[in-house]
Amino acid sequence: MAMGEAGGSDEVRGFQWTLTLLPAFPIVLLVLRLWQLSGQDLNTMLLLVQHVHALELASSLVISLLAVPPAILLTAHLLGLLSLVSRAPGRESRLERTVERTPNWLVIGSVVWALLVWQLRFIPTLLLLACAIAGLTTRRRGRDDLVFPVCVLLPIAVAALEYLWFGGAIAAAFSRGEAPLALLLLLPPLFGPLLTGPLPERVAKTATHAIASVGGLVAPFALIAMFLRVPVLPAVAVELRATDDRPATVVLGNVVTVDDTMTTLLDAHGDIRFVPNSLIKAKSLCQGPEQIPYSAVTAGGWLVEDAAMDWLLPVKVPQGATDPRCEGRLP
Repeated sequence: MAMGEAGGSDEVRGFQWTLTLLPAFPIVLLVLRLWQLSGQDLNTMLLLVQHVHALELASSLVISLLAVPPAILLTAHLLGLLSLVSRAPGRESRLERTVERTPNWLVIGSVVWALLVWQLRFIPTLLLLACAIAGLTTRRRGRDDLVFPVCVLLPIAVAALEYLWFGGAIAAAFSRGEAPLALLLLLPPLFGPLLTGPLPERVAKTATHAIASVGGLVAPFALIAMFLRVPVLPAVAVELRATDDRPATVVLGNVVTVDDTMTTLLDAHGDIRFVPNSLIKAKSLCQGPEQIPYSAVTAGGWLVEDAAMDWLLPVKVPQGATDPRCEGRLP
């Protein structure tokens, strides 16, 4: 009994430490983003800290990581269910207890959330997770009458619909030499019927908890890598007037601040440039490189790098898309 109480106390303390450190993670992300923007120069970073508002950084953080919460919740829920249905009754791990306490509405909400914010190329993976969770939940609740329709027929039907929708995109991706994209669309439906049943008991808990542990260790670094590519300053092109000793030129960079006499820019090399407003002839707001799609493959007429949110919300043509200044050329 004492050992059980000690184990429970250790878990409570570990959870309290997690809650204590969790709010510090966004702050670390924001500081690292400014450090990366400054080119690891302390003076440049201090200038950015002085002029970049916390709301700008927080907005970029929220928008860039919208797709992360449902990915973490659904993957962890799937691993916990696999462990629960594959082993004999006994003491539950923290992952399994979390799954037992997670309400169905949260899982369903995460699936809907992901349908809206995940890019089209990740929808087959999302449907794989959803079908697997539905099948494992059915088995966990002992509904033997629903095992065949939910664990077998449902994944096969979903896979057939996916191949009807993504068949052209898979062929186009292979023809363009984009094998990773083609496999991302092709493979998940094949695994649907396989993940709705239990794993061998001798490896189930070890395998699921090892994957969850590795994911927990890798996830923070993946989030940092994602956020470090997100723009936090507006990209602009500034056309400078010709002077006696210099012809008219175009300066590309990100606006740090603007006052009555000077415009402060951060260029692509991480250098700060102070441009007198008297020399500025025109400014153009440019489309950042992060908005340019890497693949031209489409499915149903939509780019596979687009999300449903992009279709549902009105989107305007980015400013600077046709402005020669944004390419560093004079008009």
